[in-house]
Amino acid sequence: MTLLPNTTARAVLIGTATYRTFDEIPHSYNNVRGLCELLTDLELGSFTPEHMRLIDDPATSADIMQPLKQAAEEAESVLLVYYSGHGQLTGENSELHLTLTGSEPDAPWSSLPFSYVADIIKQSGASTKIVVLDCCYSGRAHSDLMSDPSQLVKDQLATEGLYCLTSAPKNRPSKAPEGHTYTAFTHHLLESLRDGVPMAGPLLRMADIYGDVRKRMRATKFPLPEQCNRKEAGDFPLVRNRAFGEDRATSFVPELDFSRSRAVVIGSSTYDDDMLGVLPSCRNDALAVRQVLLDKNIFGFAPEHCTLVLDPATPADLLGPVGDAAEEAEDLLLVYYSGHSAVTNEGDLTLLTRRSRMDRLSYTAAPASVLAGILGESRAREHVVIADACFGGRLSGAFATTMADVYTLCSANRTGRAMATTDHGVFTANLLEMLQVGIPGAAPHLNLIDVFSALQNSDGSGSAPFLSLSGTSKIRCLLRNGSDEINTATEHSCLMTA
Repeated sequence: MTLLPNTTARAVLIGTATYRTFDEIPHSYNNVRGLCELLTDLELGSFTPEHMRLIDDPATSADIMQPLKQAAEEAESVLLVYYSGHGQLTGENSELHLTLTGSEPDAPWSSLPFSYVADIIKQSGASTKIVVLDCCYSGRAHSDLMSDPSQLVKDQLATEGLYCLTSAPKNRPSKAPEGHTYTAFTHHLLESLRDGVPMAGPLLRMADIYGDVRKRMRATKFPLPEQCNRKEAGDFPLVRNRAFGEDRATSFVPELDFSRSRAVVIGSSTYDDDMLGVLPSCRNDALAVRQVLLDKNIFGFAPEHCTLVLDPATPADLLGPVGDAAEEAEDLLLVYYSGHSAVTNEGDLTLLTRRSRMDRLSYTAAPASVLAGILGESRAREHVVIADACFGGRLSGAFATTMADVYTLCSANRTGRAMATTDHGVFTANLLEMLQVGIPGAAPHLNLIDVFSALQNSDGSGSAPFLSLSGTSKIRCLLRNGSDEINTATEHSCLMTA
């Protein structure tokens, strides 16, 4: 069995419960003790009590930073840092600060910038570094932890794992229900650690815990947690799984649920610029793709959750619906585009709309970088962008800078051109056929790796498809296999059911 943390592990659990100016959070005191009890439980975890530092009601930044620095220097296998208390945003860039007992709302110098905490964590020699934040706007921490560090730290992060789990997105508060022992997020976190996760392995990975906590919290009115990681740190085993073996004997195919997912399907077929030919196939592509997304035997999006955009006139007409869907999507955000694309003098990809001008791409076309920015702000767990357009492979460069998990499937690579018949793009025609027919012998649910492989094995007409995975933490299935010959023994991790 894989070993759990032992004497080479360090944990720092911080709880600010009492304040002079903020509302008190008595839950924070209980959060820290509840988590400590589970992580040091002889049956579940093997953090040793003497290496578990509890910090109650820190009055100064040094009350947190000094014990944290010591733990970061001592940790070898894992460094775990947990904070529960008020979080506040300060400054022009809305930086996340962790509050202290004497912190004041309009005095940023009275609280601890999380970036200071992030710097200490990133410089630790621990092979895996785990950060869990239960505070308002905690999603802001992801950028501090995952942004490009200094070269010294960057060299270290190339081999070290870093994982962050937050109680809320960067623009939403966390909740501490009155009369409850724990805050909403930590309550469900403790339940997951205590009860275990059926269908998971003998050891619970951070990714298993995240999926289970998120599933539990979907049934509540509270904000949903978020995660990010480097170097597969999400696979780190934190505790033993009490539910291991439950429901594993019975093979079943879970039902996919797209109610928390959103799709935007765009077909750009007409253009005012004489240099751009009319593409009637693109309109047909968009209409057909939307029908597949609505098909309950393949995907199963609700019509109101699958927006169709035909012949957008301006970049705003194209990007606006994507932004709206990005605000609503929780599981999957899927964007499909069929139409002309062009490359600027700087080598950046743009998606063209009806009023786009080839001599004025910088402000008449939709930059792929703006699309990437929208997806980077989305709270969806994963994103899929499918493009039947020339030079589509350049999308991967645009998405490389976003923190979001993005799967990009394109009809052509960075320099290749898309091909079309009168009715459909060649790539989209092959894609539609594969989705409708399915893949014989494959699992009941398919992911984009399966789809990409099947398209590579098509009749070879047109350029080879291009697949890119930017920031993806796990390859999850996204759709149903329409084949009559499926292999129910093949296991997949299902995004829509996790």
